[in-house]
Amino acid sequence: MSEQNVELHRQALEAFNGHETEAFIACFDPAIEYHSVMTVPGGAVYHGHDGMRRYFRDFGEAWGDEFRVEPEAFFDLGEQTLMFYLVHGRGQQSGAAVAMPGAQVCSWRGDLAVYAKVYVHREDALRDLGISEEALEPIDP
Repeated sequence: MSEQNVELHRQALEAFNGHETEAFIACFDPAIEYHSVMTVPGGAVYHGHDGMRRYFRDFGEAWGDEFRVEPEAFFDLGEQTLMFYLVHGRGQQSGAAVAMPGAQVCSWRGDLAVYAKVYVHREDALRDLGISEEALEPIDP
């Protein structure tokens, strides 16, 4: 089941990178709780499919159309997946080009993510998961 979760995480990322809002939302449970630090100063928590639509709008307002999340590695943690990535974009306010590392944790039930959290610092994701990077076995993106 968990290898399937990594594939589901990849599918969500592909929809996100393709700017396919409804395909992206379809990867999430209707009661999703999605934590993002990439949309508004101080971060935000988005709830449900309507919240995910708001997240997509907020992300677009912050980053415009010139963004892409490049996965570096996925990690199979059973009912959870962890992705290390680089986000490439251009800030809408500053116009500055950005290539920034980060991490995302997703919890899965069935074929849908029920919880997701984005981290600017990978160490924070590892700390929240209670694991060290040395204990992880990466799966190629």
